[in-house]
Amino acid sequence: MKVCVFDLGGTFIKAAMMNEKAEILERWKTPSPTADWESLAGALDEYVRRHIHEAEGIAISMPGRIDRERGIAHTGGAFQFIRELPVVSILEEKYHLPVAVDNDGKCAANAENWLGALKDAANGLVYVIGTGIGGGIVLNHQVVRGGHFAAGELSCPMLDMAEKTTLGNSVAAHLGTGALLRGYQTESGSKEEIDGIEFFRRAGEGDEAARNVLRKFCRLTANYLYMLQAVLDVERVAVGGGISAQPLLFEVLNEELDRAFSGWDFPIPCIRPELVRCQYGNDANLIGALKNFIDQKA
Repeated sequence: MKVCVFDLGGTFIKAAMMNEKAEILERWKTPSPTADWESLAGALDEYVRRHIHEAEGIAISMPGRIDRERGIAHTGGAFQFIRELPVVSILEEKYHLPVAVDNDGKCAANAENWLGALKDAANGLVYVIGTGIGGGIVLNHQVVRGGHFAAGELSCPMLDMAEKTTLGNSVAAHLGTGALLRGYQTESGSKEEIDGIEFFRRAGEGDEAARNVLRKFCRLTANYLYMLQAVLDVERVAVGGGISAQPLLFEVLNEELDRAFSGWDFPIPCIRPELVRCQYGNDANLIGALKNFIDQKA
């Protein structure tokens, strides 16, 4: 079986031809059109037409609140023009191929649950540190979707319960990579813009401002993971995103997670979960989209 698989991101569309073993046979990438559905569909068409003779189906990972059973994108995340769009029926009618679609965070969780870091854990959480916080929940070996297809939207909770429910008070605004780098600018007093690789290089070499900001960032992250664990009670948390490749992040985050779970003056029922790296990184959404296709269409 060969499937044409897409990961629709706010910056890039990634595509691949994949087989049922999740082996990537070919890769493709193009900037994401974010103006309207016609331009987005045109970008997909460019790749599908190249493989229409061999593809046995189309699998899509995308942001937003996605009803995978009915194939409807109620919202589209960075693709703000998407509202109540019947993605599956539109594409199936166009290409005469089976199509499956799912939310990108749930695809990442599906990938790690199927073949990756959560495959031998009945209950787990995928926690992706990016512009905001992505991820998905696995309970009893199943990806949790929720009554409105919005379970696992980890960016949306408010950090300060007394403040208004605004984007500026959300987890997305305070626990993503951008917040880490902005914190370094504030702490160091520098207006220089650096990326995550340079930040961790400085932190690793003992830059005091970088070390302080990393400690604060990991403390907030650990506190949030504690709150999630109090609700979910998972065995393992798989951390993804670009900065998850940094050993120093795991070193400090594990220290802060120990603190979050041990600093109580009475016995708490919450058990500290194991912290691991996601196995599939930037390919997780592709692999999870393929698994969703296999489950629904194959």
